[in-house]
Amino acid sequence: MRVDKYLWCVRIFKTRTIATDACKKEEVILNGSIPKPSQKISAGDIVEVKKAPIWRKFKVLQVIDKRVGASLVAENVEEITSKEELDKLKEYIDEKRFYLNK
Repeated sequence: MRVDKYLWCVRIFKTRTIATDACKKEEVILNGSIPKPSQKISAGDIVEVKKAPIWRKFKVLQVIDKRVGASLVAENVEEITSKEELDKLKEYIDEKRFYLNK
């Protein structure tokens, strides 16, 4: 399966077009290299996705054909982002909320 389609199927991106654009803008890394949107993905691959302000890291558990519901995503992909990166994201969100509530 294509990397852009997979990222859309497991709900990392809202639309397939956004997933394709992210690959073209080098905001996706597949096993340490920047893939073209059409590059094939397989079980066991590591995918990193730039979601401001951090890089989120996912492990492909199984390749699927169609977009799945949110409750089924955990069966197909596992987030392996480090705790430090997730803490950075939390700080970023809290900071944004602080400035929005002023």
